[in-house]
Amino acid sequence: MENKKYPSWKFALTYGLYIGVALIVLSLIFYLLDLHTEKWTSYLSYVILLLGILLAQMHYRDKHLDGDITFGQSFSVGFLTGLFASIIAAIFSFFFISYLGEDYVETLLEKTMVELEANPDLTDEQIEQSMSMVQKFMTPGIMTIFGLLSSTFVSLILALIAGAFTKKQDNSLESNV
Repeated sequence: MENKKYPSWKFALTYGLYIGVALIVLSLIFYLLDLHTEKWTSYLSYVILLLGILLAQMHYRDKHLDGDITFGQSFSVGFLTGLFASIIAAIFSFFFISYLGEDYVETLLEKTMVELEANPDLTDEQIEQSMSMVQKFMTPGIMTIFGLLSSTFVSLILALIAGAFTKKQDNSLESNV
């Protein structure tokens, strides 16, 4: 039976806090090493998120459900863990972009410009229009909202995948008819 003294959302909040802090520390390291615009850094963040979700699901199963967990319970704990981690990381991102990382947005805009100019199919006018549109979306609020939405979606997918591996049910009461 599920331990009513420690609900799944509270467990997920605790693990989400740990994962959120780990993602913040990782993003600061990437920023300080000037790796924040590299594609592989986001993949590493997803791996950490996946491992955190897996750990949360397994620990909840083993500590509070006596080793038995349904797919739904596992998914719920995993998704909530990822959601809480995403919220914590999004709050940090907003404050970082707004107050600490002055050159962060400029670096992203420069990288976008280089990528657009490398495309031989785009005219100068199309590049200018694209950059104008990109600049409109490069505000701290909009970047935070899109970051939160994408992290939440990734958490959903990762919780589904991890839930398939962590579900474990006791079938000893079923009859072999």
